[in-house]
Amino acid sequence: MPSGSGDGWADDYERGRPGWPVEAVRVAGVAAAAVVLDLGAGTGKLTSVLVGEFARVLAVEPADPMRRLLVERCPEAAALCGTGQDIPVASESVDAVFAAQSFHWFDEDDAVAEIARVLRPGGALVLMWNRPGGPWEPDTGAAEQALSRRMPDVVDHIPLDLGGPEASSGWQPNVADSPFGRFEAAAFANPQSLDREGLVAFYASMGWLADLPDDARLPLLNEVRSRLTASEYRRVWETHVHWARRADAVD
Repeated sequence: MPSGSGDGWADDYERGRPGWPVEAVRVAGVAAAAVVLDLGAGTGKLTSVLVGEFARVLAVEPADPMRRLLVERCPEAAALCGTGQDIPVASESVDAVFAAQSFHWFDEDDAVAEIARVLRPGGALVLMWNRPGGPWEPDTGAAEQALSRRMPDVVDHIPLDLGGPEASSGWQPNVADSPFGRFEAAAFANPQSLDREGLVAFYASMGWLADLPDDARLPLLNEVRSRLTASEYRRVWETHVHWARRADAVD
């Protein structure tokens, strides 16, 4: 969890981050009777979609505050403590593994091997990210200028937004020594509407900002709040999905 906002980051994440369109869950053709696993499930934003689509859902999340919200939002899912490199389920026990806005946090080589272990032959690995499909409307430039002035000189990720590999880029994880075939990809529109406090929470969920101590972070968020004058903000995200099947058994 971030060092500044700590456990409260889970509430900002839940309130401000976009969810996931059901089309992104269905694109890989996973059967409704499947047992599926949400890896790096966070507060359950994707889990809440999966429980409406599949017979059994497991949700793996390492952070206790995130997992507590997940359990509240998605009591139908089995919430487990684990990571991308250490998934607490038996080998060949799930039909699909989904990772939404989380795969880039994993150790890629170890995670691909661990995901292959838990998937049944023919099972699907589905990776997805939300990327901006356009600006916030109404304009949020004044608020973002205030944030940009306080941003660290070096930020190793997108500082005021979300990102991930585009569907059209040809990207795929390192699967050279794994049983996964080549990844397919698609993108889907994903509109979001937030009230003013929801948009403040979205900005507060950015890692660099969440790491600031209270005496720096809270006045900055108040300044952002003062520069957001509309009652509602809208944006169309693009959900980029990359998926492949496990082709054979793991020795």
